[in-house]
Amino acid sequence: MNVISNDSSSLSFFYEKLYQLEQKKLTRVNIAHIGDSHIQADLFSGSVRQKMQLKFGNAGRGFIFPYRAAKSNEPQSYKTITNVTWDAKRNVFYDKPLPIGVGGFTIETSDSLAEINLMVKDQPKLDYRFTKFTLFHEKGQSNFDITICDDLNCELGKISSTNKSTNPFVSELKFEKPMRQVYLRNKNADTAHQRSTRLYGMLLENDSSGVLYNMVGVNGAEYRHYVMSKYFIQQLSYLSSDLIILSLGTNEAFSTGFDKDIFMRSVDSLVTSMRLSNPNASILISTPPDSFRKSRKGRVKNPDMKLARESLVAYCIQHNLAYWDLYEIMGGYGSMAKWYAVNLSAKDRVHFSGKGYQIQGDLLYNALMQGYEKYKAKK
Repeated sequence: MNVISNDSSSLSFFYEKLYQLEQKKLTRVNIAHIGDSHIQADLFSGSVRQKMQLKFGNAGRGFIFPYRAAKSNEPQSYKTITNVTWDAKRNVFYDKPLPIGVGGFTIETSDSLAEINLMVKDQPKLDYRFTKFTLFHEKGQSNFDITICDDLNCELGKISSTNKSTNPFVSELKFEKPMRQVYLRNKNADTAHQRSTRLYGMLLENDSSGVLYNMVGVNGAEYRHYVMSKYFIQQLSYLSSDLIILSLGTNEAFSTGFDKDIFMRSVDSLVTSMRLSNPNASILISTPPDSFRKSRKGRVKNPDMKLARESLVAYCIQHNLAYWDLYEIMGGYGSMAKWYAVNLSAKDRVHFSGKGYQIQGDLLYNALMQGYEKYKAKK
């Protein structure tokens, strides 16, 4: 059955926020969807975002990362272009020196002429122009200032790397009119000291009430990679999430040698730190989808994915966490073969086609709305 399990108390905070938003007693509900390559392309999460915003209101595109500058694939709802080569790291490569923040990626450059051109693309019936721009970046005397300009090269604002604020990684700008395209340009305001720019991500918001659906996805990521990301939890708390969705587990169980105990220690470590830093947020864990793995015989069923699913479900029941059992909803052990047969998965039988991710997004949205309607009926 396509339902959110164990949600009656564990998601009540989130459901109440949605209800308050619907009753116009609240102007914003924040969701963070965190995951691996199933999420980075934003086909799955993007589908949920669109449906949530069409129903409850569009508060903006939300958190983005300039993946292209990190030489990785970018969602379709925005585009970034840069004029230099940045040093880049994703959280999978935890032994590299760059620290990781909320985006799961970090980019850095010492080029004082570096710029990033950001352009958002509207989605059906959703205008993603933004009036508030928040930059997650390294601050300090050795970091360049950054100017924000429009497409006519008019300066919209300046971000000072030494400007003190309540958050050590965050700078905010408000624009007089909604922007579709901006340029971020390094500015060396102190040649004796300023040496580099380090970026962790951006947050795009508008002045409307509604849902802000933030996506953080990293190809190859596992629970432990987010645990080991130095600034991830600290920066995530800035997003003030009412609901945090975790879509992880595929990469842990992908290869042979899956260790359930190590896996569950990582799950518990991430969930515990999230609960401490986001004490009011509801947490929803998705089980990983069924997938195949490589062998000498070709692509074969993966029993470790079943074990990962069972471990996550047991953990959620034990710790009173809501879970969405994607593994069983899509058909359970070996079901990826059926999805592949009707062109809903990629050839690797690990990832999905665009249509396959769209279906998953529809399923998650429908499950959340079913739980929400049950909550409302009891009020």
